[in-house]
Amino acid sequence: MAMLDDELLQQLQTEFLDATDDALDQLEAAVDGAVRGGGDPKAALHVVRRQVHSIKGLSASFGFKLSSAIAHRLEDYLDEETELTADIARSVGKFTDRIREIARAGSEPTEDAAAELLRSLPARRPPPDITVTAVDVEVLIGVPSKLTAKIVRDVLQNCGFRVVRASTMIDCFTMTVRARPDAMLFAMTLDELSGADLARAFRAMSATADVPVGVLTSFSLDHAALRDLPEGISIVRLGKQHFDGDMAEFLARIEVG
Repeated sequence: MAMLDDELLQQLQTEFLDATDDALDQLEAAVDGAVRGGGDPKAALHVVRRQVHSIKGLSASFGFKLSSAIAHRLEDYLDEETELTADIARSVGKFTDRIREIARAGSEPTEDAAAELLRSLPARRPPPDITVTAVDVEVLIGVPSKLTAKIVRDVLQNCGFRVVRASTMIDCFTMTVRARPDAMLFAMTLDELSGADLARAFRAMSATADVPVGVLTSFSLDHAALRDLPEGISIVRLGKQHFDGDMAEFLARIEVG
């Protein structure tokens, strides 16, 4: 029985390696064509996104959770890009190199090493005309709406923070466990569990009890969904009247340095 299990594991690893290598080869060919061969940079970016999404699914299916997390971060890194530039191509290579290393090793590193690897990957930064001092602080935002996510991301990035976005409750949970962010902000509009319920859950876990967490909402403070939130959970209200002040209070809770 053990021999069968070993043979099955080896077969799965081989299938994962072959499928991932093929997807990475197609991705890198598109990158090389755009950067060195005069290919269409917009079309190349489309190929990269498609192959990254494929790798994310493959990795999850074969139990390579870290590879899936790296692919997710690459999707997030590329989210607002419209074409593949040389600078973006260099960053893409740093993500794909780590995925290929894991696939060829046939195993993933320890949890501590995995968290360190994720934190070492490139992160989006403010445009060059905005001067900020980057700090080694990562904030996970769980926000389904791309428009709202951009507003929140811009504020956090302009403060020098690394920002990673998730759009579902499951992604928020898995990314918190794997990457161990320094702070978390969850929208009430998350699927399955609201941002408030997710914040409650992380506040109750010993591993995340001390991590600053906030809820992003358009509700008023006396709304039923926000009642009885545990002490220490910030509420950041959307809208001109409250957003700046509420966000400032949340940011003040994040330790820098």
